[in-house]
Amino acid sequence: MAINIETKHLRVLKLLKFTKGKHIKFLEIFLNTNRANINSYIRDLYELIPNRKNQSKLDQIIEEILNEDFSLFKSQVKKVALSKKDRIFFLTLRLLLKTTLNLQYLSTHLEVSRRTLNDDILQLKKDLEVYNLTIESLPGKGIFLEGNLLNRKRALCTYIYKYLVEEDNLPEIFKEYFSSVFHIKEIDETFQEDMENFIDLAQCDIFFYNRELLKSFYISFKHLDDDIPEENQIKNQLSSLEKFNYYFSDIFQSSKMKTIHDFFKDSLLGEISMEYIFNLINILKISKGLFPERSLDLPDHYEVFREILDVDLKKDEFLDNFISRAIFCKVQKHYLPIYEMSFLNLCLDEKTVEKAIDAYIKLKDNYWNLSFTDVISLYLYISSKQNQEEEKNIILVYNTIPKPLLKQLKSKIEVHNNVVITNFININSLTAFSNKNPIKNIGIIEPLLEKSLEEFKVKNLIIPA
Repeated sequence: MAINIETKHLRVLKLLKFTKGKHIKFLEIFLNTNRANINSYIRDLYELIPNRKNQSKLDQIIEEILNEDFSLFKSQVKKVALSKKDRIFFLTLRLLLKTTLNLQYLSTHLEVSRRTLNDDILQLKKDLEVYNLTIESLPGKGIFLEGNLLNRKRALCTYIYKYLVEEDNLPEIFKEYFSSVFHIKEIDETFQEDMENFIDLAQCDIFFYNRELLKSFYISFKHLDDDIPEENQIKNQLSSLEKFNYYFSDIFQSSKMKTIHDFFKDSLLGEISMEYIFNLINILKISKGLFPERSLDLPDHYEVFREILDVDLKKDEFLDNFISRAIFCKVQKHYLPIYEMSFLNLCLDEKTVEKAIDAYIKLKDNYWNLSFTDVISLYLYISSKQNQEEEKNIILVYNTIPKPLLKQLKSKIEVHNNVVITNFININSLTAFSNKNPIKNIGIIEPLLEKSLEEFKVKNLIIPA
């Protein structure tokens, strides 16, 4: 029997490779499906292996799949079939762009029945209701999108973002219909250059996929609506720095405000209609994690993260922004499942993968739409921060200096050298001490001791005046 290989099969295959065949629970949560479906996809993939051993146990099947090169599966898959979710995504994006659908035409090109498409349209209607958009079906004429322009743009921004993030892993028909819309010179060259300058100026390179987020906003709010009168554009409506500051003082640093204001005067972002300025501000908040209105909630959520991750999280700007965005996203109604899989291209060691998966599974219970990509960035940040703090902790080894004097100088030495002295050990007692206590870093204020400490990581400290 021929097997229809769909996008989800290929996602399962890639995730199996990523997890080395472990963590099926992770696959369930990431793909938002149940164990039975995951098992079914795995068995379908197994059927593609020529000369397979016809294993019956799932762990043996997975092992055999992992022993095969990915190219084998690619060569066996002639065409990736559209799943129901893929079809609904395709139909929604097409409807938002064209505002109408011809089901007879689509039935032929998607190779499904009209009845199947009618069932898809029912789900599509429910999905777009979140944006206050409705669908009218006129017999003999087709399907039409109804609703105001702003709501259509909001929906478009979300669905274009999903497309840009998932593009490399979508069935070929998506590229056939949409690539020429989203990949033209104005977007891929002119706006790309603009955006890179803006990201650098505005310090927006904080989260994964911020480029796709800004690009989807530009396409939906400006590129597809290119008849905005010049007098209505942000750059002309906010021509004075004072007016610009009024809207963006919570987004940009005051020291950068004039430079960013000047940038808007000549950039494509500055051509967005003043009518959509609060939508732009909201996108910038998401890209930077700046939600001051959530500041009162932060202490409680810090505690949730501390408990779930079992680490002593110390408040800082990155964590404030990360957690603020997690709080914001948690309450959004228009959440769209987006399969962010750029982590597959990262060189991550096994410990990082294991820890990130564990954190992701636990955090999803509280933050249901948190992405695994974000969890990886959180884990790497916390791990790096902990390592930096551990490197600051040193044992001060001394020889002739009286210990009470060292204790008196402790605070000065710590501040001047940016270290934390955890103990004072005389060089003559070091061997006995190290036999009972693990030593990572040693600090000295007597350079002649360094020769006797070659087996340790030694930092020369300065005694300040």
